[in-house]
Amino acid sequence: MKTHSRRQATRLLIANEAARMLANQESADFQSARRKAAARLGCKDQRCLPDNTEIDTALRDYQQLFKSGTQPQMLQHLRRQAVEAMQRLRIFSPRLTGPVLDGTADTMSPVQLYLFADTPEELALFLMDNRIPFKQDEVRMKHAGGITKIHPLFTFQAGDTGFELILLAHVDRANPPLDIRGERPSPGVGLSRVRAFCDT
Repeated sequence: MKTHSRRQATRLLIANEAARMLANQESADFQSARRKAAARLGCKDQRCLPDNTEIDTALRDYQQLFKSGTQPQMLQHLRRQAVEAMQRLRIFSPRLTGPVLDGTADTMSPVQLYLFADTPEELALFLMDNRIPFKQDEVRMKHAGGITKIHPLFTFQAGDTGFELILLAHVDRANPPLDIRGERPSPGVGLSRVRAFCDT
């Protein structure tokens, strides 16, 4: 029982340290934050590593304790930026996802959008026609049923806000990527819902 209690205490310590690093932009994602936090605390036991849900809970607690004066305002700013981008990208049926949707976004968080098109060229041409400088890459994402897909990723900066446009095929509406926190399908939300967030 004591060993189990020590293990749980270590999981909590690692989750809290990972959350601190995420909140202060010392790590970009949950996986790297968990790895760095475990190394910093000298833990090599895989059984002591917190899962994404535990880190997410710790991150929200940290933001409430230490960033309540700035994080909510930054979140609202990013959601307003998301509304503007979704209006311009409406022909691609944009859906907001990621930290700006789940409420943990802060200063360095990008606005992540799912877009839908038959080919990456459609989005590339749209961005070029609108004189939006962008970088094109790929991102590997898990879907339900043990499926992993590689999706085109377009990134650009607008003022102080970064954007990540993840291009999905129309068939992915029925099986959207999984949320990295709970590993559940995360279809994102549409423009009207994001507008409602901004009004609250």
